[in-house]
Amino acid sequence: MKRKLLALLLAAAMTMTALTGCGGNQAADNGNKNAENPKTEENGGDAQAKEGEMPNLVVTYAYLEVPADIDAVTEKLNEITTEKLGCTVTFIPYTYGNIQDQMALTLASPSEQVDCMFGMFRSGIAGAVGKGQLKALDGLLGEYGQDIKATLGDYLEGTTVNGEVYGVTTVRDLAGQSAYYFDKAIIDELQIDLSAVHKYEDLTPVFAKIKEAYPNLYLACNSGVKPEGYYMSDDGIQDPLTDKLGVLMDSSELKVTNLFESQEYKDFCKMMKEWNDAGYVYPDIITDEANGGQALMKSGVVASYQNVYKPGALTENELLAGRELEVAVLGEPISYTSKVQNWSWVIPENSVYPELAMQFLNLLYTDADLVNLLNYGVEGKNWVLDADGFATDGPDTDGYSDKTAWKSGNAMLSAVWKGDEATLYTDLMDWNKSANKSAALGFAFDSANVTSEYTALSSVTAQYRMMIEWGFAADVDASIAEMNDALYAAGLKEYMAEKQKQLDAWAAAK
Repeated sequence: MKRKLLALLLAAAMTMTALTGCGGNQAADNGNKNAENPKTEENGGDAQAKEGEMPNLVVTYAYLEVPADIDAVTEKLNEITTEKLGCTVTFIPYTYGNIQDQMALTLASPSEQVDCMFGMFRSGIAGAVGKGQLKALDGLLGEYGQDIKATLGDYLEGTTVNGEVYGVTTVRDLAGQSAYYFDKAIIDELQIDLSAVHKYEDLTPVFAKIKEAYPNLYLACNSGVKPEGYYMSDDGIQDPLTDKLGVLMDSSELKVTNLFESQEYKDFCKMMKEWNDAGYVYPDIITDEANGGQALMKSGVVASYQNVYKPGALTENELLAGRELEVAVLGEPISYTSKVQNWSWVIPENSVYPELAMQFLNLLYTDADLVNLLNYGVEGKNWVLDADGFATDGPDTDGYSDKTAWKSGNAMLSAVWKGDEATLYTDLMDWNKSANKSAALGFAFDSANVTSEYTALSSVTAQYRMMIEWGFAADVDASIAEMNDALYAAGLKEYMAEKQKQLDAWAAAK
């Protein structure tokens, strides 16, 4: 998808992870047999492998925290790509907490090679496409990505902009549903029944009981990447249309409205104000970019945190939080475009080896060894297969503690982690199918015609949303009204009109 890494960022990442692809004479021989050195018009092949050298892909990935055994994983990764693709890989880890800044640097700099990126596109991929930072993938998918197309099928429409595919989503939860994860020991001790919790307001008495028993623990925070705001719908019918600057309050109807004027938004923010005043909200939630909910629970700061729900999410969160959990699932799942786009593999426009990059991506949807390596680390060290065929802790499991199967590509190829049902991945596919589907699923808004408005609107939401939505505003009604006035002054009406126009045209062309 987009552009390159600033020299400083790339150098720092390479130093941090001791990233060198394994090569040697044998690797070079394999490379000559198995891989061409494709040239791009943009760079004229300046960064291409010299004759007799093996091509080297630069690939970025994402972790909660950079694993201690990243070098060992990189070495195994190179063994696989050397044999199967005839190339080495420089593997650059990003972290969830600052991935947006890291990606922005990468894609905004045209001077550094980045061939393949796993990124978070919280505002959708259309903005990056409009800036010319991502490669259109249709031709590459047709020639080198047949297995991706067979695996994802219609979900490729979710990463399509102006009729062309620009991203490859992963086989994971492709619907959105929220949940709160609690320390099981506390839930058991206080004999709290979470089965009656279905909406956000149902959490209030649960928080009150825990806070009374554990006054030093906080209850409300989110996991992983810090969002631009916190408002979360639990009705299973809203479509944020990527950026929440004009949404579908009822996703069965293609009518764009202002979320921030809705009663649902006001009620949510007033609830958050009550939570904050009661001491439930983690006080550094706005400024702490280093710690998500799992890390805060692991360190004993919070008793619960919000994260997404899907089949297998409980075990996944237990591994990251370092303790047994109970989960309260909220609302119903819904599938919409930005959920599909949110985490996607892309090929930046500055890729030196786009054809080889697509072959690498295709391998992520066909090769179980590669998928398990990225999911769990080095087999026999970070994880092992038990007698029942489940993945479980290895002798050095902490060396690759970020054990998640949703990022690598085709999770259906992954070993199931002990504690989950053997049917986990078929359950996940069934869950995806059961989710409500937005009528706008597949629509990707292109903000190119309202770029200045988007910049101004983003500045307004950055000023107000976190403060209001985490309950720090002294007067919720007054703050929401002030934010809406600022949004309309920044061009929200024009922005929403452009979004509605494109949505109508998209619907008419279907």
